[in-house]
Amino acid sequence: MVLVTNHLCKVITKQIDDNGIVVWYDPDRHYTEIVHTLSIHNTTVTCYSDTFFGLRHKIDHLLDDLNPPRLLIYVPIDPIETNNALVELEAAGVIMKPGQQPPSRNTKLSVIARNALKPILGDDTTAIIEKQVEAGKLTLAELNAIAEKGEGITQGVVITIFGTGNPQEVALAFLASQSFDRAIISKGASQELAVLLQSSFEIQLPAEESPSSYRVRLARHILATEFINLIQGDIPNQLSSIQIATKSATRDACINLAKTWRLRRDLKESYISHANQVETELAISSLDLQQHQIANVETFLVVEKTLQRLIETTLLTEANLQIDEIIKSRQSSFWSENYPDVQAHWALTAVAGLLLQEAHRIERELKSPAADVQTIFNAYTDTETPWCVLDTYHRHLERRWHDFEWGLHDRYQSLEKLVNQARNRYMNVGSQLAEAFVRRYEAAKFRLPGIMRQTEVFIKAVKPKLAEGKTAYVWVDALRYEMAWELSQTLREDYNLEIQAAIATVPTITEIGMAAFLPGAETSATVVTAGESKLGLEINGTVVKDRPGRIKFLQDNTGVNVFVTKLGDLLPKPKRKERESIQQAKLILVTSQEIDSIGEGDNVRLARRTMDEILNELKKAFRVLTELGVETIIFAADHGYLFGEELTEDMKIDSPGGDTADLHRRVWVGKGGRADTAFLRAKLSDFGLGGDLEIATPWNFACFKVKGGTEAYFHGGLSPQELIIPVVTLIPKQNISVGITSEISWTIEPGSQKISTRFFSVTIKGDATGIFELVPPKVRVEVRVKKDCISQPATASYGFEEATGDVQLQKTADNPRAIESNTVALMITQDQPAKTVASVHLVDAVSGAELARISKIEIAIAI
Repeated sequence: MVLVTNHLCKVITKQIDDNGIVVWYDPDRHYTEIVHTLSIHNTTVTCYSDTFFGLRHKIDHLLDDLNPPRLLIYVPIDPIETNNALVELEAAGVIMKPGQQPPSRNTKLSVIARNALKPILGDDTTAIIEKQVEAGKLTLAELNAIAEKGEGITQGVVITIFGTGNPQEVALAFLASQSFDRAIISKGASQELAVLLQSSFEIQLPAEESPSSYRVRLARHILATEFINLIQGDIPNQLSSIQIATKSATRDACINLAKTWRLRRDLKESYISHANQVETELAISSLDLQQHQIANVETFLVVEKTLQRLIETTLLTEANLQIDEIIKSRQSSFWSENYPDVQAHWALTAVAGLLLQEAHRIERELKSPAADVQTIFNAYTDTETPWCVLDTYHRHLERRWHDFEWGLHDRYQSLEKLVNQARNRYMNVGSQLAEAFVRRYEAAKFRLPGIMRQTEVFIKAVKPKLAEGKTAYVWVDALRYEMAWELSQTLREDYNLEIQAAIATVPTITEIGMAAFLPGAETSATVVTAGESKLGLEINGTVVKDRPGRIKFLQDNTGVNVFVTKLGDLLPKPKRKERESIQQAKLILVTSQEIDSIGEGDNVRLARRTMDEILNELKKAFRVLTELGVETIIFAADHGYLFGEELTEDMKIDSPGGDTADLHRRVWVGKGGRADTAFLRAKLSDFGLGGDLEIATPWNFACFKVKGGTEAYFHGGLSPQELIIPVVTLIPKQNISVGITSEISWTIEPGSQKISTRFFSVTIKGDATGIFELVPPKVRVEVRVKKDCISQPATASYGFEEATGDVQLQKTADNPRAIESNTVALMITQDQPAKTVASVHLVDAVSGAELARISKIEIAIAI
């Protein structure tokens, strides 16, 4: 059987039928042995041997005939070496040679082999053979032999059982299901199947064994071959006796099969089952593997967990970009996508590593003798790589730590050590940063030239925009600068955005900071006592101490129609009366106190969650305001905060005492009392404020001893985290995105048939159905009970937006009309009775429109 040669003959015959004369160059001399055996009807085959004169002598009589000849001229040299000796013949007919265009005239051996073998051997095996031909490892005769063997196999009973003779497809179907076993036995196809698998994967399958035994052997062979070949460096001695594929073609076929098996989501359960069995049989957990050896291995779950431990141990002493890349890639590994807790584990490890890197960078740069207060301020608020991301990473770390499902066993010891080290580094370096800033701020007499003061926000940022059109003024309680910076990164696509860093008014507490946003504060602001151990801000003779007072003052002193609302009243969409009032008003005041109210309540887990949720709420509210005709949105915070571990006794210091007007963990306000090296003392007048009150605040992250009070969430002091506040101006772009712009057929697949743990995954896929270009959208996944969302996005294979939990999808690399599969992990945040029926919703993150849903899925545990 000469199948490849016959295919070549058909290709050449077609060109002779169409063109009459074919000049066939074969510089690699692949076809010299078979050119005279080609059977082409009514065609003269002539070969160049010594001279072109001799060749012309052979064919001249054919060219003199009145009828066009059918002529194949075989020239086993490169066309360049002919010096155009055959140009007349080339012009009269066509050229065939390696790489010739169009493809039907390309006689490259690897191309001929591919086209001849693909129908009988399938894409994967043919691709391997094609590479070997290109490497010069296979001749035409060997290709014919392969074709004979392959065709002989696929013409048997196997193809009638599996519906294909492709070895990869047969193996996958056989590995994934026992449903073919009965037919294999009844049709006597065991030996034929064994021959197919042996020739394709180099596995020995005893004739007397059952299909079930074959399956076990094949799974072990495929997975062991992949695992051992992907290990970098020395192979552990325990694996040396394991039989695996050794020939390059069969080894590659095994590795290909294992990867394809993992990629086939419909076969994932079979892969997981076999992989777990094989890792036990081979005692993979007992191997002494190093990080570099298994960085690219996905074969077994125990290897994934081993790599996690090794990387966590490495991060204790070294954090770098290379490790970051490994962690990032593992968040979309097979095991991460099928075990949400594994993905969440990687996400927690990732942010711990980033925090450690950032802490090292800041600590190093703080040692610069030129680091005055202006330098530190600029570094903390830099638009590209600000120091404030240290706080962002810490906030993410703490949220993921509190959300992680730790269990009662000790399998996470290395992760716990890593998180504890990251926490300690944050407290240490953050405290260094705070003290360096406060001491230099004092040395600069509490002046930062060119930096906006909080009392100037209205006059400098709001009033000019108010003169131009409808403006929203959003007061967000405790929106730390780093949070606004992170949120801003998600808003730039839809808004022309300017983020400024301003200096909050001291003490950095809500009563003072919110009042500082009012008109007139820029010229007349005095901190005064306002009864019940509270402070207020006196502006032009009026004492403002609470929300009603602030609202009245704003309405009385702006000279325009002011409508006041709360953030929560805008979501998910405002009521009709609310919408009409916004459309009629010139200035819309939006207030939010979620972070402070929950943080000061000492519910640490809820506070962590709320801090992240508020960013997504703000993003949604800004869109609502834009849709209601707001031309400019300005949002700012009254103060920042510190939110670390619970206070230890060594972090608590005595306050000055004396005539105390107000006392918080981070600030004392009053008169008299004592001085101490543990804290800064200054007059409020030193900060440009009126009155005769004084302030005291710890230099670093220490806190005053206060009866009661919060134990983890603090503000009032002068650290950059508390004092530096964001002022962000948003002007909607004309082409602000409106959500899905492509027609897409969506598929969402649950990671499991029940929600049995707090972590649950959903895989998203999509294909374009319209005529327009596919534009991958930003989406959000929610688990709902009735209308209430009971989940929070935790992480995703790619495109996860930490600030909002949204996921930016992307096209597949090889198909511009398909969405790349993305597995999103969700955390169930609300307790539900067992057997509660929930639904899973895929929504457009911009418009909120539902794209797809899983209508019923059972919650099988009480959280």
